[in-house]
Order: sequence, then C-alpha cells, then structure tokens
Amino acid sequence: MFENWLENCLLAKLKPGQVIIQDNATFHKSIYIEKLVAKQECEIWYLAPYSPDFNKIERWWFV
Repeated sequence: MFENWLENCLLAKLKPGQVIIQDNATFHKSIYIEKLVAKQECEIWYLAPYSPDFNKIERWWFV
C-alpha cells in the first residue's frame, strides 16, 4: 500500500534534492523504495528510534 502511494502520488511531485522523512517502519525501509526515491534524485532520512530519554515529556506519561 505504501509503495503504491509512493509511486503513484508522491514521486510525481518530488523535485531532485528533496528529502522524504520517515519513521523506521519495516514497510518504509525496503530496497525497492530506496531505489524509487534515488531514481528521482531524492533522499530518505529516517527518524531516530524511540528514545524517551531525549523527550522530557515522556516521563509524565507514567504518572
């Protein structure tokens, strides 16, 4: 589903040099997706894994 959306919607709107920022979901990290994006001369940047120590608000969810 994500690959379909990427191919048919997003890639047509991207310009060379633009960046796609994604989380680390497994369906975002396929070689096929990386090749599609590279073909458009764009990059994928992945968000850091869940790190509650870097987000002070996280400690309040445990109250």
